[in-house]
Amino acid sequence: MLQLAQIFQSGMILQREKPVTVWGLAAPGAVVQVSIQGQTSSTVADGDGHWSVTLPPMNASWQETMTISSGEETISLKDIALGEVWLAGGQSNMEFHMRYEKHLPEVRPSCANPNLRFYDVPEIAFEGQEERFDYSRMGRWRKATWEDIEYFSAVGYYFARDLEAQLHVPVGVIGCNWGGSVSASWMNPETIRQAGPAWLEDYEAFVHRTDMDAYWKAQMDSPLNNRGNPFADAFGEFVMPRTPSKEEIGAFFASIVGDGGLELPAPGTILPHNIPGSLYRTMVSETAPYTIRGVIWYQGESDDEMHHADLYASMLTGLITDWRTLWQDDTIPFLIVQLPGYERWLENVCDHFDWIREAQELVANTVDHTWLCSISDTGEQYDIHPKNKLPVGQRLALLARCHVYGESLLCDAPCLERAWMEGNTITFLFDHAEGGLVLKGNQVNALQISTKAKELTWKCEIVDRALIVHLEQPGSSPIQAEYAQGKFYLVNLYNRAGIPAIPFRVTIEVGA
Repeated sequence: MLQLAQIFQSGMILQREKPVTVWGLAAPGAVVQVSIQGQTSSTVADGDGHWSVTLPPMNASWQETMTISSGEETISLKDIALGEVWLAGGQSNMEFHMRYEKHLPEVRPSCANPNLRFYDVPEIAFEGQEERFDYSRMGRWRKATWEDIEYFSAVGYYFARDLEAQLHVPVGVIGCNWGGSVSASWMNPETIRQAGPAWLEDYEAFVHRTDMDAYWKAQMDSPLNNRGNPFADAFGEFVMPRTPSKEEIGAFFASIVGDGGLELPAPGTILPHNIPGSLYRTMVSETAPYTIRGVIWYQGESDDEMHHADLYASMLTGLITDWRTLWQDDTIPFLIVQLPGYERWLENVCDHFDWIREAQELVANTVDHTWLCSISDTGEQYDIHPKNKLPVGQRLALLARCHVYGESLLCDAPCLERAWMEGNTITFLFDHAEGGLVLKGNQVNALQISTKAKELTWKCEIVDRALIVHLEQPGSSPIQAEYAQGKFYLVNLYNRAGIPAIPFRVTIEVGA
């Protein structure tokens, strides 16, 4: 009868220097005792058999054994490390496996490191899904080895690799993500009702026009819900390693639909993983309160595709609150990846990524213990999945090293502090640019300066942490300056840490 929650396994990493919660099932009323690293905690299972213990903070260590006992029953977990544990949440760009990442051929030969470990939370959106499909490849702690590195989130791997190299302790990443998921999936429905009721209204309208008995019957056998083997998805294997042409995409879909056996959902169908609150209930709530140091978050593309980009600031704020409530810790750090430039992919067209980016910056500036990771130099024009995840993981690690672990280093992206105009010269002064800005090229990419809908020509220079723009013709008030506000761009303005400047738009009065 004695059982542990699935995430507690041999080979796992537990969080050092914080109380560690362990939970599971036992006979109702049974005494349960948990021991590791010389620490022991005990409790009594409740009337339904649920139990939970909290172990005191422990130091970093390797090769520990955890013993869980109740009466004559004993479970022994081996090869446990204590170090740093982070949760990697979001949609496909966080889920994006090392299997497909640009640098895998160079990384794989020397990747073996038992101090880097990864756990994938099973992608389950509804009751009965786990029983309908084979999930034996999911819900397992894996080490960085030649064979298993391809299962790692690429962003999570590079993030963990950099942290382990600096902190010299084991680092574990818990992947809690789902490609194509919207923010509402990851939130408590009661929070959605306050932060973005349109999400609930959309679902209620879908339920009203749908035979839900038939809907759920179809979901039970749909190949789209077979999420147990990430590399068995023919579509993912086709689009993730490279960016196929429009003709290749057409041929692929012709081969898998109809006689190919796959029936695509009708337009307007809300799939189970995007029902408001679904993944909050089946994935996040099943993972909490496994003790973590913080969260790295890469999501927002699907909120734009579902035409609710205008709600993203309140939704992301609510999501952070919901997760911190589950972990009973309102200081859990959230490191938020700001979406890069992108134009279109398959049938998806970039609508308001600029709104999503502004919302992400707003949340990072207004919600305590949140920081923004700029990757505006990594996007791909015709692929929503950039293949180069190395800078994403590296920049997230810089943020963590500085803001979470207390290192003194430049880690934040340059952001516009203020702008003013004197004569025909505009000065853009940046924060987080200690040591001076760096321009990779002769002219700043993705910067447009206009007046009364007329675009102005200009030349620029870098002076310390200022971008100085010299207009080649006079401008009348007001001057509009927009940086990285189009659909696709690759910025080339950095700070000395190699972090690209955050997009901005600003109105400048002549003479002000």
